[in-house]
Amino acid sequence: MLDFARWYFHEREGMDFIEGPHHRVIGETLDRVLDGEIDRLIITVPPGYTKTEAAVVNFIAKGFHRNPGARFIHATFSDDLARENSDKVLQLIALDGYQRVKPVEIRHDSSAKDRWKTTAGGGMLAKAAGGPITGFRAGYMDRTAFTGALVVDDPLKPDDAFSPAKRKKVNQRATNTFRSRLAHDRVPIIVIMQRLHADDFVGHLLTGGTGDKWHHLNLPVVINNADEYPPEWTHGIPIEHGLPDGPLWTEKHDAAEIEVLKADAYTFASQYMQRPVSIEGALFDMDGFNWWQELPPIEWYSIYADTAQKTGERNDYSVIQLWAKAKAGIYLIDQVRGRWEAPELETTAKAFWEKHRDKRPRGFKVEDKASGTGLIQSLKRNAGIPVVAVPRNRDKYTRGLDAAPWIATGMVNLPAAAPWTPALRVELQMFDGLGTGHDDQVDPLMDAIADMLGGKRSAFDVL
Repeated sequence: MLDFARWYFHEREGMDFIEGPHHRVIGETLDRVLDGEIDRLIITVPPGYTKTEAAVVNFIAKGFHRNPGARFIHATFSDDLARENSDKVLQLIALDGYQRVKPVEIRHDSSAKDRWKTTAGGGMLAKAAGGPITGFRAGYMDRTAFTGALVVDDPLKPDDAFSPAKRKKVNQRATNTFRSRLAHDRVPIIVIMQRLHADDFVGHLLTGGTGDKWHHLNLPVVINNADEYPPEWTHGIPIEHGLPDGPLWTEKHDAAEIEVLKADAYTFASQYMQRPVSIEGALFDMDGFNWWQELPPIEWYSIYADTAQKTGERNDYSVIQLWAKAKAGIYLIDQVRGRWEAPELETTAKAFWEKHRDKRPRGFKVEDKASGTGLIQSLKRNAGIPVVAVPRNRDKYTRGLDAAPWIATGMVNLPAAAPWTPALRVELQMFDGLGTGHDDQVDPLMDAIADMLGGKRSAFDVL
């Protein structure tokens, strides 16, 4: 891929290709897609680092070199940009140098820039990510060769990143449209973009939005090899890039220029460092949490459960937590978290109760809604479990505001070394009550605060 980019760039643009170390890594990774080693790939990279040139224009044109019958779908945030990228692929294919190496003929009866075909049966469809994609499939039914790909480049405009409705619309495309546009399930999907929001398209995929595992080449503007791969990206398979610490591409942004970028903290964290935080502002003061290593004398215990609203949705989690009340506040003791259909959810809940029965919890408190209602009914049949149905009659933002003072005053204690602590910490850091990212662990935490610390902040109206 990198040789291909170098070779044709001068003929296309009339200037030399200015190569950065990230181009080699991106090129080698895209070669693995062409060779069939990777079929689900995410590349996150700052704006202006030639991502479209590499992963759309050159990759698709190189794909036709590999197989003139290949079929590609390209999706980006607007039809105009999709057509522009498609036209660039056509221009590259039309180069004399390209045709001398591998003649690829475009059919004269398919002149539209957003949809065209080759005489070998291949072709390309370019559309907006949020619009209809019909009548065309990426790849074809041959699992032994490279037959094309679905290439998604910046599916969301930066200005739309703060609209939950627009994020949800694009994210839903991953499961209800894009998959159906593949000739078979091993046709590659490439997603390349700058991060915009914790719940953007990449965030949706890396936290299990489609259930697929994704090879992930993450290239922030400043490389720090000491950084660990975020534990909340549960469905990412990090690709080792082998780049040295420091600026990713000094010809684009040196250390001094990177300092200027930091003036806009949110844009720098998301678009440049690929680690978006909540621009709306998280509700909780993280400095207020205490992280316990040893427990004090405990007065009593209680269990709180938050169940998935729709158990069939892959990105919904159910969480069950054990909390303890002490003089110094409340302590999170244990937790289970997973995606369970009704029978497995009931089995998990009973096992959690049995695990902590000797602590004599005062109740097993479950939100009386959706799958929680079914769990309440099933657990009530077991006389040994004092299940309590709990209606949540206020929105998450209001409940978060009520919980925040207890957190800020050091009354909430969380385990310092539990295996699920890192994911919980990230969720708490990002929680804004407005739907940013997952909040399944925060919900029972807020229930515990309201119930065990009491006062007017209580969200409970016990049935």
